[in-house]
Amino acid sequence: MSAPTHIPARVQPADLRLPRWVVIWFVITAAIQTYDACYVLLGSLSHKGGSMAFLWPGHVFYSSFDHRYAGFDAFGSAQSWANLLEVIALIWVLFHRERWSAVIVGLMVTVATFWKTVIYFLVEASSGLAMTKQSLDDGNIGGFLMVAVLPNLVWIVVPAVVLVVLARQVYRVGLSCLTR
Repeated sequence: MSAPTHIPARVQPADLRLPRWVVIWFVITAAIQTYDACYVLLGSLSHKGGSMAFLWPGHVFYSSFDHRYAGFDAFGSAQSWANLLEVIALIWVLFHRERWSAVIVGLMVTVATFWKTVIYFLVEASSGLAMTKQSLDDGNIGGFLMVAVLPNLVWIVVPAVVLVVLARQVYRVGLSCLTR
């Protein structure tokens, strides 16, 4: 069975490729996920006092609020490997951004990014804030919110918006193919 050779008239060319702002988000995401995964997976070399820690000053600071980043943590390590797999998929998406398949794969990667971050928060909440509670215990509520919570919410909110945008594209194209 071969793919259709024509595009239904109601499908706009823009529906068949990634929006520019999503492409920019994917580039930023790939860079940050690679940088973050390297910090976590290089362990004692990249962490506070390590010979390569100077490459990750923000992460060293962040690790004082989120202890999952301060030393080895199996969940953090697994998430970092997942980040690298997402980056590989994002690179493919970016090279094929003018194709309909990039919209589909981009949607799938964004689902992974969104849920991986939600699970990160759920693990922390389910553990009684085991990795971040020390900030609250020290009375540093502002630091906790500004360093440990707010930046991480970006990884839920922006992927949620990307999900809606790409899902609407898939829906429009699918609907137009069904009603031709």
